[in-house]
Amino acid sequence: MLVGDVFYHGIIRKTIVAFGSLFSNIQIERKMKDGTNAIAQTLKVPIAYAPKEKWIVRLDEDPTLDKQVYTTLPRMSFEITGISYDANRKLNRMNQLACYKPAAGATPASYTKMYTPVPYNIDISLYVLTKTQEDAMQIVEQILPYFTPEFTLSLKSVPEMNVVNDVPIILNSVSVQDDYDGDFQTRRFVTYTLTFSLKVNLYGPTDSGGPIKKVFVQTTGDAPALYTADQANPIATINENWDEDNF
Repeated sequence: MLVGDVFYHGIIRKTIVAFGSLFSNIQIERKMKDGTNAIAQTLKVPIAYAPKEKWIVRLDEDPTLDKQVYTTLPRMSFEITGISYDANRKLNRMNQLACYKPAAGATPASYTKMYTPVPYNIDISLYVLTKTQEDAMQIVEQILPYFTPEFTLSLKSVPEMNVVNDVPIILNSVSVQDDYDGDFQTRRFVTYTLTFSLKVNLYGPTDSGGPIKKVFVQTTGDAPALYTADQANPIATINENWDEDNF
């Protein structure tokens, strides 16, 4: 049974927010149809954490279904589709990370440690919904050149430990769905689905304590020496009360 103090570093949440921010400034251009190629309109493509189903987007924008305008396009959405353990990046679980913060004013010195992280892969699907192939290709073409097939971002995983991880974002596949079948009242949707894998490290709880000032060292056949850091120049002193049977 898992017991202990509650801990939460928010690593998964930070990763999802960072992923969505990568695509938050994508824009498309609409040109005049008079042959001049003049720009008639520039649209910023909104993005939100949501599934791609049309009725969910519609309910989110118009809960009472009173609006005369249908779902606004183009738009993008993304969602987590799975989390799996990555055994290829496994490290020795007994290793520890340590962070020492010296005393500052009235704040005493502190020593914080935690075990090495556990590697996991987060699978995310990014959906691009438009009403024409031209709009969809403009959006996709602004995304694909940055993934070869990975793009790496830095994430402050555990700020209190000064831990910063590089998170590779790997583009696995791109699929297209063009819903043009149906009667004249059925609206056309062009959907591009981009699947990604994010390689993250999940950390356990931290253990805080004071700095180590005294260390007992066992030497062969001798009493252990006591090394102290209380002085400017630490020296070794012999513990006269040392009992070999109880060491």
